[in-house]
Order: sequence, then structure tokens, then C-alpha cells
Amino acid sequence: MNNNRKVCLYDLEQLALIIKTKSGVIYFNQAGGYSCMQPSVEGIFTFIEDDTKDALNFLMKYTLNKTNLTNEDADFIDVYFKGNRNTNFLSIDRHRLSESMEAWLNVNICYQENSRISFEGFTENEGVLTWSNSD
Repeated sequence: MNNNRKVCLYDLEQLALIIKTKSGVIYFNQAGGYSCMQPSVEGIFTFIEDDTKDALNFLMKYTLNKTNLTNEDADFIDVYFKGNRNTNFLSIDRHRLSESMEAWLNVNICYQENSRISFEGFTENEGVLTWSNSD
């Protein structure tokens, strides 16, 4: 398998979820606001339904220029996730707070929580929620 399969997400205009799994494809994005970090992860990419862009706008504003999250940040975002029908199957991964930042949130996935998920057959429970960095 080719180990150089990489996908740049710099021009991403909506929320996306990278389900962490062996796929042979590495996704990377600019994140962390003006810090211009470039985290990457291997996985499978899918969009998150967010027609009104409410979730995207909330996350863009709340995480603006953050280079890591606190427990309080995670609690606040989780409350939002639970109240939003498009993100209620996600929660912030507390073990990866120092690796979560603007435009790159490590999340736990609970497929049973959302009947609106547009993908099926996955059992992996770790992912990254990503979008376009502010800078």
C-alpha cells in the first residue's frame, strides 16, 4: 500500500468528521488559529450535516485561536453537541484535550445517539471534527 496518500483539507467549507481507522489515507488541516499548526490523522472522511451552519459557526467562534482545550471548554462544547441534532452523537475526547484546538477537535463517536447519521457499519469510536481554520 502507498504510504504517501495524503489529503489536504485547507479549503474545507463545512464541518467534517474523520473517523480514526486504518485506511491508508492521511488527512491534514491547518488548525490552532494564528498558530497555523498542521495536525494529521489516518482515517475515513465524511461530512457532518449542518445545513444552517449553526454548529460550524458555534465552533468557529468558541474555539477561535485556541491551541488546546481545557476541561471547561470540553464541558461547554459537549453541552452544545448534545443539544444539536447533527452533533449529538459526538463528545470531546478528554484524553486528547491538549491535541484539540481550533478547527481540530478530537471526539468520541457514539453511533447509537443519532438516527440522522448518513454513514453506517462503523464501529470505530474515535474521530476528529474539523473545519476551516480562521487564519
